[in-house]
Amino acid sequence: MEIYNYIKSLHLIFVITWFAGLFYIVRLFVYQIEANDKPSPEREILKNQYKIMTYRLWYIITWPSAVLSIIFATWLLILMPAWLQMPWMHVKLGFVALLIAYQ
Repeated sequence: MEIYNYIKSLHLIFVITWFAGLFYIVRLFVYQIEANDKPSPEREILKNQYKIMTYRLWYIITWPSAVLSIIFATWLLILMPAWLQMPWMHVKLGFVALLIAYQ
C-alpha cells in the first residue's frame, strides 16, 4: 500500500499546479488588456511578452498538470474502487467535470 501514498502525493501536487495555472492565466489576461492602454512601443513589447507567458503557462504547466492529475486520480480509483460507491466521490467527480469544462 506504500504506492498509494506516492500516487496520492503526485495527484495532490498536480492538482495544486493545475489550480495555480488556472488562477494565474486570468491574471495574464488582465495584464494583456491593461497593456492596450500603454503607448505604442511599450504596448507591443508587453503584449508579445504576455502572449509568450500565456502560451507557456497554458501548454507547459496547466494542461499537463490537468492531464497528470486525472491520470493519478484514475489510478487511485483503481486502487480503491470502493470510493466510487461513496456519495462524496460522486460530488467530487461532478466538480471535477465542471472544472474540466471551465478549463
